[in-house]
Parts: sequence; C-alpha cells; structure tokens
Amino acid sequence: MTKPLTNRKPHRPWRERLVGFVDYLKDYCSNCSLVGFSYIANHSEYQKDFSTRAVSVIYESISSFAPIRFPSISVCQLPPKYDLGGGFEEYVQSLGTGIGEEYNFDVHSQMVFILFPDRYSPNTIQKRCKPYESCEECAKCPKKDFRQLALRLGLNCSGIFTKCSLSGKSFDCCQYFLPMVTPSGTCFLLNSLQNNEHGSKHWLSATLDRNNPPEFHMHLKRAAVLSLFNEEDLPTLSLPAVTTSATLGIHKIFKFYTEALVNDPEIRDIKPELRDCYFPDEVPSWSVHRAYSFSACISDCTRLAQIDKCNCSLFIFNPFNDERYPDCDFFGLLCLEKHGMVKPNIAWMMKYRHPAAKCDCLPACTESNIQAIYSNEQVEYPGAKDANITVSMTMWPTYQFRRVALRTKLDIVVTIGGIMGLFLGASILSAIEFIYYFTIRAVNTVQMANRNAEKRA
Repeated sequence: MTKPLTNRKPHRPWRERLVGFVDYLKDYCSNCSLVGFSYIANHSEYQKDFSTRAVSVIYESISSFAPIRFPSISVCQLPPKYDLGGGFEEYVQSLGTGIGEEYNFDVHSQMVFILFPDRYSPNTIQKRCKPYESCEECAKCPKKDFRQLALRLGLNCSGIFTKCSLSGKSFDCCQYFLPMVTPSGTCFLLNSLQNNEHGSKHWLSATLDRNNPPEFHMHLKRAAVLSLFNEEDLPTLSLPAVTTSATLGIHKIFKFYTEALVNDPEIRDIKPELRDCYFPDEVPSWSVHRAYSFSACISDCTRLAQIDKCNCSLFIFNPFNDERYPDCDFFGLLCLEKHGMVKPNIAWMMKYRHPAAKCDCLPACTESNIQAIYSNEQVEYPGAKDANITVSMTMWPTYQFRRVALRTKLDIVVTIGGIMGLFLGASILSAIEFIYYFTIRAVNTVQMANRNAEKRA
C-alpha cells in the first residue's frame, strides 16, 4: 500500500535550488584560501575600495601666458544710517507715528530688516512691532507682501552704479550687473549662472590674457559690499567669502589671487557621491536655484527647514518666487523667530535632514580657489558722494588644481582583458573569434550542409 501523498516531502523549485547553490558557492569563495575568489565574493570591499580611489585632485603648473577668467562679482548695498532712498522714509512716515514722536524708528528698523535681512538680530521682530499694535495713530509693522515691499523700496541699478571698467575698458554697469534676490537681500551680480547664462547679451567677456591687466574698477553712489565668487555661487555673509566694503568718500583698493579648478572629461561618468562634488548643471529637483553650488545648497536647505517649522520661508531663500514654497507673512516671521530659524546656524544646517533633500552639501566641481591678499582705504576728499573700488589680481596664476579620474569605464575593459589574457590566453581577437564561430560560421555550415544534401538527392 502506497503512502499518502501528504506525507511526501515537497519538491523545491529549481529557482530556489539555484539560489541555494549560488549562496553556498559564495560562502566557499568568501572563506577559501584562494585570495582572488575571496576578493570577488566580498564585493562590498572592492566597492568601498573603488569609492575611496575613484578621484584624485592634483596640483599642476600651467603656462604663465595661459588666459584666465576674472571671478564673478556681486554688489550688495549696505544699509545707510540716513537716507535709504527709494522713498523709504516717506513710506514709513505714511504708516503713522511713533509713541510720543512723529517718526516711528522701530518700524523703520523692521523695514530695514526686510530690505537687508542679513542684518537681523535675534528676538527683535516682536520687540519692535508689538508695542504699537494697540495704538491707533501709530505706524504698525507691515503684515504681508514683503517681497513686493523690498522690490518697491529697494534701489535699482542706476541708483547704485555710476561707472564700471574691466582691464581699462568701460562698460555699461546696468547691462551686465543683473539684480537678484539673495540671502543677503537684493544684490547685483556680474556673470552669475544663478540669473544669467553664457553667451547672453548680459554676459560680460571676462577671459583675459597678458595684454589685458586683471583689474576691475567701479564708482558707486551708495556704500556697498563687493564679493568675489565663482559663477555658480550665491553672495551670502553667513558663509566665508572674499569680500570688501566701501563707503562714500573712500577709495578702496582690494587685491586677490585665484587658482582655477578644472576637471577631466571622465569625471562626469563618476557618481557625485564618489567624486565628492556636483557640477553646476546637476541641480536637484527640490532646489529653486538655476545652478548648483555649496551656497545654493545651504540656501535651499534653510528654506526647507523653515517650511518644516512654520509652513513658510523668508522670500530671500526663494529668489524666483517658486509657488511650491510660500513666503512668510508677519506671523510666519514670528514663528521663525520663536524657533530661531530666521538666520539659522550654518553648522546646524549641515546636520539637518529632510525627507526630500540631502543637506550634507557637497562643493561644486568647478569651485576655484579665491583668496584675499591685500586691502587698503584712501580718503578721496571731504564730502565726496561716491565710493571708489579697485579690485585687481596680485600676480598671474602659474598653478591650477585638476580633478582626475583614477578609474574609468576603459579601465574596466583593460582590467578584464588583462585577467582573461593572463589566465585564459584570451584577447579581443578571441572574443571576435567566438562570436564569428557561433554566428556567421554556424549559419554558413548549415547552408553548406543543406546544399550538399540537395545535390545528393
């Protein structure tokens, strides 16, 4: 009598048997004395080895006659003690008076924060605005539309610039210095990928040779902060930067030195996590900026952190008014101030984690090294109504940094070919021979056999 079918052991599917055999084979390779097999089986080890050795940065000499690119420049107005221009005082006076005085200086200070947000001091928004909420004739802090107020009351290009020149050649300041909302307020940027592009009519040719001295000169109608930066960067006083300031009646002389960072073409084929940088055109989907840079990444992460805490962000972190991220009104500002998020600490931002973003920001792959060398002020004459700034390079660069790929796709082909040649005596010719033998020759052999069979018939 046969046993019931229910007592028989079920047959394992062939896929499970195959997987089990592969696991057993991997276990053998991982623990056997054959070093090569052990290295292949522990794939995480050679993946880690590849990630730590994929890219290297070298320091190389260049020709002393090689052309250079003058850095990008930003000009951000400094808040003056008096006469902010643009109808600022008239607007504040139209809102009402102070308590026991005709002009409300607390509301004035709050409006200065809206125009120059990097001048924020902790826990000042509520102190300035709350005392006047119950006063009918008093000026009150604006409650919304801060972006429109900054645009309305801020000075335009012609209200700041007088004249500009590069290498002794004058150019129209307002054609090439384009306005943009930045973490430092509304600034004017020369040759920035954030609000311009190569080849446009607003892009100034700044590639210089030995016949063109690397010297930039300009006259301003207002006191301002001038920053030198890479074309993908953002001007922000929260991060270390090469900056200088000039006030009215002062001739500021500022000297710098720069060394370029270039990349081999193969760097593009390596993942950003392995090369430890992003190219300017590798902009993440959650960013509102047009080019990637470390400063743009920090700005994006600050905006996301503010959205998480208060469901809104300061308009300075959303330069192009992306509708995905609403601007804060007055109550949003109070919320940000309560959580200490109006001007968060950069070290904290680097540790911030968001479901949609990586805030351990990497540098840009094209981030050149710019260093401040010398700065000096000279008084022009008493009562002067302009600021004079001269920016020049101390010496022509003779060195540059180069990011090189240590392992490329071609290296994989060469390595495989070397291993096959060493152990099997194989080469590319062997691969071609193998393909030929089992395709063209196989078909030809069958056809010849059929023809011979027809002849015999």
